[in-house]
Amino acid sequence: MNDYNNNIQGEIYPDAVLNIDSVPASVFQLKRRKEKNPSQLDLGPEFQRGLVWTSKQKSELIESLLMGIPLPLFYVKENEDGVYIIVDGKQRLSTMFDYIDNKFALGNLRILKDYKGKYFKMLTPAEQSKIEDFSLTLHVIKPPTSDQVTFDLFDRVNRSGTRLNNQEMRNALYQGHSTVLLKNLAATDEFKMAVGDENLSKRMKDRYMILRFLAFYLWKCGISIDPDTHEPMQYKSNLEDFLSKSMRFLNKLDIAELNQLNFEAMFKATMVTCYTVLGKDCFRLPAKVGSASRRPLNMALFETISYYISQLSEYWDVKNSVIIKSYNDLLHDSSFVDALTKSVDSKRQIDKRFDIVTKAIDYVKLC
Repeated sequence: MNDYNNNIQGEIYPDAVLNIDSVPASVFQLKRRKEKNPSQLDLGPEFQRGLVWTSKQKSELIESLLMGIPLPLFYVKENEDGVYIIVDGKQRLSTMFDYIDNKFALGNLRILKDYKGKYFKMLTPAEQSKIEDFSLTLHVIKPPTSDQVTFDLFDRVNRSGTRLNNQEMRNALYQGHSTVLLKNLAATDEFKMAVGDENLSKRMKDRYMILRFLAFYLWKCGISIDPDTHEPMQYKSNLEDFLSKSMRFLNKLDIAELNQLNFEAMFKATMVTCYTVLGKDCFRLPAKVGSASRRPLNMALFETISYYISQLSEYWDVKNSVIIKSYNDLLHDSSFVDALTKSVDSKRQIDKRFDIVTKAIDYVKLC
């Protein structure tokens, strides 16, 4: 799974434009923005860091507001509809909004001990105003800042805590059909059976794998459209940009278009066939000579073989022996293996492995 951790470090950005504004806003203004219909502030219900604040942390934050202690900066991404998507600061804002809505009372406090047990409604009008009028500073990242630069920025500002990986950030920035689809597919028994790994949900590795497959599937099938150029999607060795655009493309589809693509049925059937026909280790390269241990899941093999099987649905059962032989030939093709293990996200290697798999698909169909 090493390729999951490959990121943008060391790359040179050809379009490294950073458009960022410092915007002051009160807690009340942001709460009102969130409650608009449609909402203009997205706390990302599908985005979870795996850690939820304790009652002590929540109480201490409210105590800080009452004492007038400045809070750290909030970083947000403004989408094309003007919605603020909170990536760094979700827990703090959620806590402030929940307290104003009387969803919890203050616990033991180190300094303002007399406030123990108090809900927002029990505060004096002056104390309530102190919380509602508290001024926060938002760093708002605006277009045309690229996703690659945005991800790097969030990586830098989160280094003191749990650093967000790119899939977690995509999941926060591109809420919609794509995030719901990835969540649902990752939860299917068919996927879990096919990959045979119970730890993939940690840090959204499962959704990352599935997104890669869907993005390349849509691209190879000529379905995806670049949301910026409105032309057919192209892959130009920028994986992060490619995956982000694929999520944006899915978000723009209406329900009828999504239903027509029938992703869930296709994905489940593909996973079942991969497991039952190719075996439980179908997404792992063969063990090295002299080693009895299984090799780890190979991300590039997952997306490529899943595409291979998805294109042979009408031949399942009737040509299983041919499919298995062709699959085994792929695993012993040095050029194919090279494309799975070296510079796997470069355009040259991606074109190479999908060209080889396309020939394998044609071979099965002709036999």
